[in-house]
Amino acid sequence: MDTLIDALVTLPETDRLHNIYRDSAVRRDNLARYLQDMAARQPRHLMVLEAPGYRGCALTGIPITSERIMMAGVVTWGLFGEGYTQASDHPRGMAEASATILWNALIDHADDPPLLWNTVPLHPHKAGNRQSNRTPTRAEQRAGAVFIPQILDLFPSVEAVIGVGRIAQGMLAELDIHHAALRHPAQGGKADFIAGLQQALR
Repeated sequence: MDTLIDALVTLPETDRLHNIYRDSAVRRDNLARYLQDMAARQPRHLMVLEAPGYRGCALTGIPITSERIMMAGVVTWGLFGEGYTQASDHPRGMAEASATILWNALIDHADDPPLLWNTVPLHPHKAGNRQSNRTPTRAEQRAGAVFIPQILDLFPSVEAVIGVGRIAQGMLAELDIHHAALRHPAQGGKADFIAGLQQALR
């Protein structure tokens, strides 16, 4: 786990791509704890998404997980909560719509939590504005996707991969990794995401 996180720290950033791990021990520690917690659970599914959002992973360091979810904990599985650290000064922790939809759907429909990962582990944002999100470029997607095989090596318990959204699915296809395809829950995709999730987790 440490080698993976050290590699993330060295990734170059630009005025449109923030390395969220380089300048924050909180995010590095949160990600390390999450990966360790998930390794102990031996997850059967890897769910690959697009990239950190400024209200979610860009604060917590954990893919598609907001501060509010991380600090409250997911009681169903005894995940998060104690031992994790909030980066913002929001009294309840920042919330993110996509993270809320995803975690609520997982709690309702999954027997156990999948391992979550982003195709692009850094935060793509509009030039000079880290309080924004943008679609990662093809070059950014390819540079980030090299970590997906490493994640699979670190988690040999994974039996199936799920790609959420076209960017994740495109990179998984380029890597020749067989996967189920789910619509991203953002921008009106909630119902299709939940329906696809039920099928993918069977």
